[in-house]
Amino acid sequence: MTYLLVSNDPVSLASAVRQYAQSYNANDVFWVRRAADKKEITVDVINQMIEQTALSPVADKKLFIIFEADLLNTSAQNKLLKTIEEADDQTTFLFLCQSLTNILPTVKSRAVVRYYQTEHNATLAKLRATNPDSQQIAENAKKLFTATNVDQALTLLPIFTKPENFTLALSELNQALGNSYLPVNQKLRLYHALAEITRRANANCNAVNNFDLLLLTLFQ
Repeated sequence: MTYLLVSNDPVSLASAVRQYAQSYNANDVFWVRRAADKKEITVDVINQMIEQTALSPVADKKLFIIFEADLLNTSAQNKLLKTIEEADDQTTFLFLCQSLTNILPTVKSRAVVRYYQTEHNATLAKLRATNPDSQQIAENAKKLFTATNVDQALTLLPIFTKPENFTLALSELNQALGNSYLPVNQKLRLYHALAEITRRANANCNAVNNFDLLLLTLFQ
């Protein structure tokens, strides 16, 4: 799978990622950085990474960590598309960046976006502490991804569609999806659906219809 990890504290994020990498065999972890004499990550760096993706892992899985991913130039990002789209379940790509502004839509559409913003996390913590529906939102989010039919899932949606619950609902749904036991490919489609729901909400589309998209993806 491919993840775009966005943080306004790149040092702390890099430290957390290095700690996570310790769960892999050291020979199966690949660190991708821009060349010291370059201001961006160029296609030659990505070509070297792609060569490594063709190798079998020493253990059972491989991890590619791309630092300063928002410095990938357009050619490098285009070169990545086929590789990240066709990666098997034993290969994970972590793109670390401070902003998604320079990330191509074609790359974002193939990745799961996770935010580690200090301000964003503080806002969510405040919402959990002050929203009287916070516990029910979290419980319904967990139940949604274990629902066995559409009718059962529909009973869980109303609490998500309240305007004052929307931000917290999306956060809890993302977390519940990450902890679910759904197949990897289905999880990826659902992450994309959640990203599309966010985009539609920002465009002031109807919240109920937004979450219908999630159900269609879950039960298609």
